[in-house]
Amino acid sequence: MGVHKQEPQTTLIMMPVMLLGGTEFQVLSLVQVLVRAGYTIKVCCYYEYDEAVASIFRKNGAQVILMGLKRKDGLWNLSKKLRQLLKQISPDIVHVQYLAPAFVPIVTAWFVPMPVIFATVHIAGTVAYGWKAKFLLRMASRFCTTFFCVSKGVEEFWFGNSEVFNPENINRKRKHFTIYNTIDIPKIDQIVNSLDCEELKRSLGTTGKQVLGIVGRLCKQKGQTILLDALTEVVNKFQATMLFIVGDGPDKAELQEKANRLGLDKYIRWFGAFPQEEVFCLYAAMDVLVMPSLYEGFGLTAAEAMAAGLPVVGTRVDGLSEIIEDGATGYLLSVGDSHELAVTLTNLLSNPGKRKMMGQNGKNRVQKVFSLESFKKSILAAYDELSRH
Repeated sequence: MGVHKQEPQTTLIMMPVMLLGGTEFQVLSLVQVLVRAGYTIKVCCYYEYDEAVASIFRKNGAQVILMGLKRKDGLWNLSKKLRQLLKQISPDIVHVQYLAPAFVPIVTAWFVPMPVIFATVHIAGTVAYGWKAKFLLRMASRFCTTFFCVSKGVEEFWFGNSEVFNPENINRKRKHFTIYNTIDIPKIDQIVNSLDCEELKRSLGTTGKQVLGIVGRLCKQKGQTILLDALTEVVNKFQATMLFIVGDGPDKAELQEKANRLGLDKYIRWFGAFPQEEVFCLYAAMDVLVMPSLYEGFGLTAAEAMAAGLPVVGTRVDGLSEIIEDGATGYLLSVGDSHELAVTLTNLLSNPGKRKMMGQNGKNRVQKVFSLESFKKSILAAYDELSRH
């Protein structure tokens, strides 16, 4: 990389929603890195938002623009409103978070025209995305200066090949790269290490019990229903087992009805959607994190739980396969196999020594691969080098 450094510029980050989720936390990490480097950051959300999440972005130095548009008003209305906003702000860099309908914001920015257009795609998976989605994203990438992916699996899914961005030796011939997501390892350490775990378990009513945890939106993608099936087998072997279900979403009522039908009510605590720091506290009360996802782009909670010293049992899907080292920091299992999941969890619950070893391996891995310092180095190099006119 050359010695030249551009002056930090005004960047408009564009996203369809601003709710409590992994993508928002990753965008927040991007905001934090850019603000500290001197960039002027504006974040535009065109559809649904949570004012509490918007407030977090403001506290971290971003100007937040909540457009409050209605999806029913159509994509032409979205394009028109975004065109007006882009002309009004006239940012140096536009960074689109590629969540549907991201093709429209990218093409709109190109036609205005904006000098530099970056995009980041956060998710992949054949369960949800077919050839039409791939066609649109690849077309959108042609209008971008550079397209980023949050894991090699995501990049390979959308583009057919991958390359992790190297800030020391940038491949300028390439139009898309992987830049891994990051987690706040020092904050997780600080929160987990400050807690009295025994007191925490007493307050949660789990003293003497082994706790499984699943964190994420309550929807088919995250696999909570598969975990409930597995739990029926686990509690037959370990009566002193609790499952923490952290999150909210469209499938909540259906999942609660299933848990009741399976007679699992007394083994489950439903926590709802918690702020990030409170989720970190709950990691300290868990023994194993479970991620039976049908698909993922990255798997933020897997990396967070590993930073908190937990083994993680996940599925062999894009994203998770790059976070979890099978047999070393946890296990990677077949998608949708509740019996395999039950057997694996039962074995882990019966082996505290293995859990401890895997937890330590996980902490070492996230420090090496997913630290904020690594993310910062890549993002700043990408912004500085790839946004030159």
